[in-house]
Amino acid sequence: MTNISDNNSIIFEAVAKALATGAHFYAYRLPGDTELHFGAQIIDQHTPMGFFIRPFIEYLDSPTTYISAQFDAATFLLLPVSALTQRAMHRVGNTSTTKEQYMEQAENVIDRMRRGELRKVVLSRTICGKGDNIDWSDVFLRLVAANPNAFVFIFNTETTGTWLGASPERYLSYSARKFSTMALAGTRPAGSTGNWGDKEIEEQRIVADYIEDLLAQLNIKYQKSDTCSRRAGNVEHLCTEFTGDISNMSQVDKMQNLLHPTPALAGLPKKEAIKLIVAMEKHNRRYYGGYIGPIDFRGNFNYFVNLRSVEFDKENYCLYAGGGLTADSIAADEWLETEQKSRLILNLIEN
Repeated sequence: MTNISDNNSIIFEAVAKALATGAHFYAYRLPGDTELHFGAQIIDQHTPMGFFIRPFIEYLDSPTTYISAQFDAATFLLLPVSALTQRAMHRVGNTSTTKEQYMEQAENVIDRMRRGELRKVVLSRTICGKGDNIDWSDVFLRLVAANPNAFVFIFNTETTGTWLGASPERYLSYSARKFSTMALAGTRPAGSTGNWGDKEIEEQRIVADYIEDLLAQLNIKYQKSDTCSRRAGNVEHLCTEFTGDISNMSQVDKMQNLLHPTPALAGLPKKEAIKLIVAMEKHNRRYYGGYIGPIDFRGNFNYFVNLRSVEFDKENYCLYAGGGLTADSIAADEWLETEQKSRLILNLIEN
């Protein structure tokens, strides 16, 4: 019987082959688990088990996508390269957001919130560079080792391009008529002492209140945990977890659609925040800020928000980092927060 470490070794090898051939594939490790999972799709045929990918906003060039689990890692490694279609990879931009651009945008947004136009806006930036000499399968291996409590993932399709990341934020999970989700927001360096600041507490409360209002709207009974600090790499966040029972699948479908995008990645009021993000940010977020994850043949799923992630091709990479702005925000502090959030993956890329 193959033990977990042997299985993981096979999956790392399959990831390297999939990246080299441009295959449609995914691999991931759930938070707190040690076992990796892999699936590859070779022909255009749907299977009930696979990997779901939803963008921040759906456009023609960034549609909702599904990767069927047609081959596991061991079987995929047996396939001759000639049987794999050499797919054209999505081309990644190479223009980073400058500090001057971000500061101007952040100050504009903060001013609008101080005038009462919005309560929260999540502003993101890009950090791009040359990726032609990077061994991305090795980056994935080291990212798995460095983030035991995150959803660590890598996936590629012709439409989405190739993404890799370590998300600390559960979007929505469902199994055996039970669901779980979380309000994760507010950021400070991991291991900080003392009380959380008012700005971070308010930022996280906005997300928690939104989830509670949505659950009440859908008439879903739930339990709410105490709010606590949760570590995510070199930073920590405030987190409140919500769990409960689902009486029918329509509630699951409604919750899945209405949660997206959460105030943790967009803002509040949601429509106004999204409109401002699209108008202000110079980059298209594509799949950053959307949600991703596995689904099984019973319809059970584990979806996580696509954040702390990097998009790459054979020449360039583009890392996305964002933070929640409120009326109490200071633009320079928000810039520093995006630096802290991006540092873990940048260290793996640069070393």
